[in-house]
Amino acid sequence: MAAFERINGYANNFTTGTLRSTADLKAFRIDIRDTVGNAVDLQAQDGDSTSEADQLVEQVIRELNPLMYHIDSAASGNVHVIMHGHAVDAASIKARLVGMVSGSANIGSATVVTLGANIAVS
Repeated sequence: MAAFERINGYANNFTTGTLRSTADLKAFRIDIRDTVGNAVDLQAQDGDSTSEADQLVEQVIRELNPLMYHIDSAASGNVHVIMHGHAVDAASIKARLVGMVSGSANIGSATVVTLGANIAVS
């Protein structure tokens, strides 16, 4: 029987430890920092009661309109988002967020946005 060499297909597309998108999606990690570079405690800005409408977490999610998101329940300032990949990158996300203010929380230029490269399970 003749052997066929694979010349078309998915070379390196199934490599383990690598985040791949099967659609036009991108994952981002956002480390929200204040004007002096400290992590913003998003637990205090999550609008978890009826008297806390329009807090920083809500403003961030409304601004980015992600397909999926996760906000760490810690004082780390970490937000993870899955977004349509067309016309969005880390720099454009940061530009949209810097300067947002809610109460005493202010997103500063020390905020870091990185393109997701893997998924960490905790």
